Amino acid sequence: MRSVTGGILILAGEQAFAHALLIAFPHQAYAQSILLPFAALATLSGVVFLMFGVFLDRKSP
Repeated sequence: MRSVTGGILILAGEQAFAHALLIAFPHQAYAQSILLPFAALATLSGVVFLMFGVFLDRKSP
């Protein structure tokens, strides 16, 4: 389950980064000040969840 959560958070971070770069001029600075930190935080937490999932979510025999 942690691996799935990590994958979803990485995708959300990628989408936030893409939207931050695509928003047009009048609201560009405001959008980037909100979306770029969120993108970094979501991607970092997604990678952490994914690594925990890879190492800890194993099926018991």
